[in-house]
Amino acid sequence: MTEHEAGWPPEDIELALDHDSDIDSDSEEIHDAKGNLITDEYVRNAIGDVHRAIDEGRVPVPTSRPGRPSLTGEGTHSPRVSFRLPEELRERAKARAEQEGKSVSALAREAFEQFLRAG
Repeated sequence: MTEHEAGWPPEDIELALDHDSDIDSDSEEIHDAKGNLITDEYVRNAIGDVHRAIDEGRVPVPTSRPGRPSLTGEGTHSPRVSFRLPEELRERAKARAEQEGKSVSALAREAFEQFLRAG
């Protein structure tokens, strides 16, 4: 197996089996898209290539948590506050948020900020 200098993933590595694959025994040979026999060594080398590509920055590695963009700043996670409220109040908040073209979360953040500023 060779180390790949081009973009990732290299065209000669394909480890996934497609929906037409029918492998019933351990003795059946599996080949990649280029016809190379897939062995334990092939897989170890492919994994090594992936680790090298990550280490060399050729493969983007997510550094942030999944979800919405941070309100705190790029590269940080915004803390979450949750609380319970009566159904009627939630419905009023939904209606007001819709009227103002915002989410209930945005409306709540604004209200909370105004409340804290008022002291």
